[in-house]
This record gives sequence, C-alpha cells and structure tokens, in this order.
Amino acid sequence: MAIYTTFFVCEPSELATAFPGWKLPLPQPVGRTRVNPFTSEETTVETREPEWDDVDANSLPIPEKSVVAIEGDYETYLQNRTPQFVQSKPHWCAKSLTSVELEPLVAAATGSEEQEFETALYAHPSLGAGIQEFPNEFVARLKSADESILNRIAEKWAAEMSAPDFTHSASGERIQDDMTGDEALSVIGPIAQLAKKQQNTQSMYLLTEA
Repeated sequence: MAIYTTFFVCEPSELATAFPGWKLPLPQPVGRTRVNPFTSEETTVETREPEWDDVDANSLPIPEKSVVAIEGDYETYLQNRTPQFVQSKPHWCAKSLTSVELEPLVAAATGSEEQEFETALYAHPSLGAGIQEFPNEFVARLKSADESILNRIAEKWAAEMSAPDFTHSASGERIQDDMTGDEALSVIGPIAQLAKKQQNTQSMYLLTEA
C-alpha cells in the first residue's frame, strides 16, 4: 500500500476551511477500546481522535494493496495528486515518510526524543489520511541550520534509521538496507528549504494519504 506524504506550511486557521469535512482533535484525550483485527485482542488507548457517526472503529476494513498506473514522470504525478490548497502553499511532495521515520529525524535535529507530532486535523477513516503538525523547535532548528549542521543531522538520522529496530523484522531478518548520509540529506535538504519559507505564525504540516 502506497503512503503519500506532503510537507507544507500555512496558517493554522486555514486548515479547517481548506479541508471541509475533516475534524479538529478533541480538547482532551479520551479512553477508547480497540480490537486488533488480526488477534481479536482488546486494548484501551488514550486518543484525541473525534468520533464519526457512521464509523465503527472495530469494523473498519483492513487496507488492501492497489496498483496505480502513472503517466509521465513521477514527480509530476505526486504534484498533481496533491490537494489544490496544498499546491498553493510552499510544499514538498514525497512518499513513505511517515511519523515513524520522521520522529527520529526530529530527535536528531533537536536533541530531544520528547518532541512529538501533534495531529492537527483528522480525516474520515475511509480516506486513510491525516494532517500532523511538526514541533516548532524542529522547524526553528532547520530554519537556522547551515550546511554543516544539516550534514550532522543527516548523519545522526541515518545512524538511527540503520539500527535493527528499523532494518530488521521481529524475527531478526533484514528487511531494509541501512540509510546512508547522502540518502538522509536528500530528505532533510528539501524539508529545511521549506522550513526557511515559514513566516510569522505559520506552522509546518505533514499530510499523509494512503
């Protein structure tokens, strides 16, 4: 299943209008019981996700793989599938860069593992999408970073992403190659350029779509 991720900056007040039908997080976390569709095991989680009248969280279908036919170059395809609002803002389109990969990047840049993404807007579960907000400290760090600092951040992130937790399965089988410093920098560079375009009260967001 493809995961499309788009980084963009805008005013927080613009989001609700730009994504009609999406919902803001609840003011306070609530406890909800979830049933694992694979094991039928029940777990209770604290979440700020709003409820949807037409959705039973324990009866959602398991996402299936799909094949998409692409005409033209891939970068153009990523741009064209992005919502018009996001296209109108400073943005960068990527693929498969979720909070799982980006939280270690935030930690590498800020030196703190306590920096977490906040969900800014929830889409209906049927859409398989969501918008998360990057920590302000991370954006500020990248805005002021010169080339040498970006290289150091890339090295730290590459080392973390090359650890067994990210490259091996639970059984110890390697499923992912180590990340090189150049690969890390190819991601950090565009994000840093986007951070430098942030103005005044704008925030940086991550739009994730399955």
